[in-house]
Amino acid sequence: MLKKLSIQSKLTLMFLGVSVSSILVIAFIGYNSGKAALTRRIFNQLTSLRTAKSYEVRSFFDQLNRQMRFLSDSPTTKEAMNAFKQGYQALKPKKIPNQWQQAIQAYYQQEFIGPLAANIEGDPQVQTYLPLGNRDIYLQYHFTIKTPDFDEKVKIDDPGDGSKYTQAHRQFHPAFRTLVSEFAYEDLFLIDPDTAKVVYSAYKGVDFSTDLGSGPYSQSVLAKAFRKVIREGEPNFVTFTDFEPYRPSHNQPAAIIASPLFDQGELIGVLALQVNINKIDQVMTNSQRWQDMGLGKSGETYLVGSDYLLRSNSRFLLEKSPNYFQALAKSGLEPAKIERMRRQQNSILEQEVKTVASQRALLGNFGIDTVSDYRGIPVLSSYGPLQIKGLDWAILAEMDAEEAFAPISEFQKQVLISTAILILLITILALLLSRLFVKPIQTLMSGFRQLAEGDTEITIKMNSQDEFHDLAVSFNQMVESLSLKTQALEHQSQENEQLLSCILPEPVAQRLKSGEEQIADSYANVTVLFADLIGFTDLAQILPANEIVALLNELVRAFDEAAERFGVEKIKTIGSGYMAVCGLSVPRLDHTKRIMDFGIEITRIVQRFNKSHQTTLQARVGINSGAVVAGIVGRSKFIYDLWGDTVNIAHRMQTAGEGDTVQVSQSVYEQLGDSYEFDNGREVEISGQNKLPAWLLKI
Repeated sequence: MLKKLSIQSKLTLMFLGVSVSSILVIAFIGYNSGKAALTRRIFNQLTSLRTAKSYEVRSFFDQLNRQMRFLSDSPTTKEAMNAFKQGYQALKPKKIPNQWQQAIQAYYQQEFIGPLAANIEGDPQVQTYLPLGNRDIYLQYHFTIKTPDFDEKVKIDDPGDGSKYTQAHRQFHPAFRTLVSEFAYEDLFLIDPDTAKVVYSAYKGVDFSTDLGSGPYSQSVLAKAFRKVIREGEPNFVTFTDFEPYRPSHNQPAAIIASPLFDQGELIGVLALQVNINKIDQVMTNSQRWQDMGLGKSGETYLVGSDYLLRSNSRFLLEKSPNYFQALAKSGLEPAKIERMRRQQNSILEQEVKTVASQRALLGNFGIDTVSDYRGIPVLSSYGPLQIKGLDWAILAEMDAEEAFAPISEFQKQVLISTAILILLITILALLLSRLFVKPIQTLMSGFRQLAEGDTEITIKMNSQDEFHDLAVSFNQMVESLSLKTQALEHQSQENEQLLSCILPEPVAQRLKSGEEQIADSYANVTVLFADLIGFTDLAQILPANEIVALLNELVRAFDEAAERFGVEKIKTIGSGYMAVCGLSVPRLDHTKRIMDFGIEITRIVQRFNKSHQTTLQARVGINSGAVVAGIVGRSKFIYDLWGDTVNIAHRMQTAGEGDTVQVSQSVYEQLGDSYEFDNGREVEISGQNKLPAWLLKI
């Protein structure tokens, strides 16, 4: 068969045979060496991260211990303990009206039992948790049930009852409030060791003034910490209880650090702090900046307790919760537990991690391995015990094997591409030996390569009059046709980009053009405006369509120009309605003031319009500030819109307003009340029986 081949073909086959064999051997060796080196590098990286996070977690608990020792040794804390105990005892003669007990029961039923029932099995009864003693009822009536909002409740220094307890509370509570706020504690408790009563709580939850010895929370994590401190009975003793479901916190995970309070050698109380879970999460997730730690798109570091349950939240719950819950469902986890995690957005004490790596770590072993994680997905894992006194925890750093070995797959692709290029070069070298025959083919191949690179101006010339000449003519015709089509596509693309910029904010338009399919963002604080033209509908009934549209266009253009001057973003117009927002695409510190000035300008624009067109239109403006969700809805016919209570309240402020007025919500008034004059004489119904105060700007 070889005898029938030309010299050019034989040379080509020889070069190809030698080069391909060499490339395959080198690629095989390189692949195995590269995979081994990459695996070592990733395991080293994971081990370094695990070690660093272990140090950070230990430092966090060391800091808690130092803070607790400082607080328990502070004269102020001891003075407060004695004052609260005396104030508590002084409440004994107080008589309790029936309406107080009824108010407390209503609060428990509405604010505590419902959320608790959603997180536990069974049907909790309100009578089980109600305070029983007169002093407990008295304190919870004056402190706990004042408001369901804990951030507001903690601000109460003096409920106005004039009791000795309130005198102590007015003296010491501001300092404790500052303490829990500054160090982000969930709560601070002072407990009487003689009666086991919680005589002080910073946030005044249902565990305030409860009996840890025989009350409904006698088996809680707080009671366990209290009893352990009492058993030890030594100064400077600090105990930390592991995370457990805590019913006063609606059965969500809680951990307590506690220490005794001694005054002149006598145990006078127990100081307890409820640890903030989010602080541990921030350490383990690097404040949810996993990629900044070098963990890529699937790596994470997390903690596991001796019960094989998580002590820090899963990255996949925080970042990709739908995929996370789908993976858990496939693994056979109970639907009720998945639903509870979905509702609470929390996997601590919910997600079981009984993997090979966690079991080895909890046995006290350090190591690395490729295992299946709690989702059933292969991962590279570096594991070890956490080594914190009093805690039997393990720490793991892991990354999906698929992502970890992605460079190997890329290396395979590069080898294949390189092999193809080398074979092509060797083939060209062989073909050069018969240049006269190969030259026309090379010319055509060069033309096709340039065309593939995007050069649509290429033209091939052939001096011969044979089939190669005909092939060159066909090629040139094809290039010319492609050039015309490319120009048409570029022109159409420019028009599409201009249209996109007109209907979307520039940052959103850029994201859409970059290929992002689902665009949705949350904004913590923006200001939303709704405006409507009163009388425009009546005007539309008496004027021709072209005239009414021209008038509306004139007004909207004026609104748009004003919006641009004030740095406000127009969202949409609906009939005679106009919606705008400030602080969305471009963050602005004064977004509320800009919107307010824009709203005033709208009323003036309408007034000037009335004078020039002899119309009687009125502008009705509503403004609210707060959090919103913004995104694109639809595919072929899409719209950029805002959602959330902030938007609904702003719209309600507009619809409940009057002509030529700017009506704002409470949040806007609190920000601008010192800069503008407002009248408050109404409440606006938002939904059902809910009403909110509204303020009319004096224009």
